[in-house]
Amino acid sequence: MKLYYARGACSLSVHIALREAGLAFDLVKYDIPKATLEAPGKIQDVNVKGYVPVLVLDDGQRLTEVAVVLQYVADRVPDKKLAPPAGTMERYRLQEWLNFTATEIHKLFWPFFHEAAAPEKPTVEPRLRKSLDFADRAVAERPFLMGETFTVADCYLFNVVNWIKPAGLDVAAWPHLRDYRARILERPAVRAAMEAEGLLKRV
Repeated sequence: MKLYYARGACSLSVHIALREAGLAFDLVKYDIPKATLEAPGKIQDVNVKGYVPVLVLDDGQRLTEVAVVLQYVADRVPDKKLAPPAGTMERYRLQEWLNFTATEIHKLFWPFFHEAAAPEKPTVEPRLRKSLDFADRAVAERPFLMGETFTVADCYLFNVVNWIKPAGLDVAAWPHLRDYRARILERPAVRAAMEAEGLLKRV
């Protein structure tokens, strides 16, 4: 498999999941500011939507969208328990978290990192804070989103929690998320992914 990623972007969650699953994969970096790939061609040649992550499967098929790619990775290695079995209530709870993270946290960070959308920040920030409050309460009394088991939902939440400080928000406002991030960062697969993307020096 091959993962097209951008440094510190939402593709980090898939990068972490692949390492947690123990799957073999190659990395291809997409430089967002320069809009260039480490491979020949443009990102639109890989994903017509023009962004990462893109996971190219061994048979050449391509998967996009974080929540979908994460579940695919988890289902490839069920013994790792990165996702509950399909069809169970626990799986739907996992999908709740993946979708909440995607729509109520991930997307709300957009104005903080894109100058053209900066005027939206006063409207978006209260919603983002409310969503982070909700996630903060969720991890207040349990180590991971699904309880005692690390899942791909944690890959995604950890990814977006990393954006709090760069967005100019005070991490101290969410002490449980701060502690959660520190816990997740202790995982060898997480540190390996962060190191591979050159992110550890920011920690």
